[in-house]
Amino acid sequence: MSLTHVNCRHGIQMMRRSHPTIRALTKEGPPSLHGTQIWRSSFLLMEYLATHPLSAGQRVMEIGCGWGLLGIYCARHFPVDVLLTDADPRVFPYAEGHARLNDVQVQTREVHFDGISEQLLQEQDVILGADICFWPELGTQLRRLVERAMDVGITQILLADPGRPGFFRLAEACERYVGAELLSWPGTHRTRNSGYLLVINRSPNA
Repeated sequence: MSLTHVNCRHGIQMMRRSHPTIRALTKEGPPSLHGTQIWRSSFLLMEYLATHPLSAGQRVMEIGCGWGLLGIYCARHFPVDVLLTDADPRVFPYAEGHARLNDVQVQTREVHFDGISEQLLQEQDVILGADICFWPELGTQLRRLVERAMDVGITQILLADPGRPGFFRLAEACERYVGAELLSWPGTHRTRNSGYLLVINRSPNA
């Protein structure tokens, strides 16, 4: 495949809209819940993880995965198990195509935030999400998900956003109740974007 159809950032390959796979999938019917492109906040978390690496054997769930590049980055760079979840199953062919392109294995599951079960949460160590707080009600759902994840012992939650009001309200609640930290993240010159990271870390024995 010509390199004109692929970008490479943070050590992973990403298909451009001109890529035959993307064009074919788009003709079949694009995703409906904004899973129509690679959202830039994913790059912010990739930069964070480059200096705060995941531990070997951790079980990582990307929520609202879209094309799944954040989870694929984790599978490519760390010895972890990755589950990609999204409320729209039409994003999974895009994610699976990128997984094949990057020679990694990931699992996928259709589920919305409120539908993530206690059992599924108990099977994870880390939750990641980028650009997933684009509607006001999603902030409320994410707050509930964070609370449930803390209750079952999730050790790390990392969320990224360009700075929407709903994300700031979520961050304020998480800072108050679960000791989260809100970081302003400048991004690199190469990615040319900035935003905010919501970081929740806790001891496995907490």
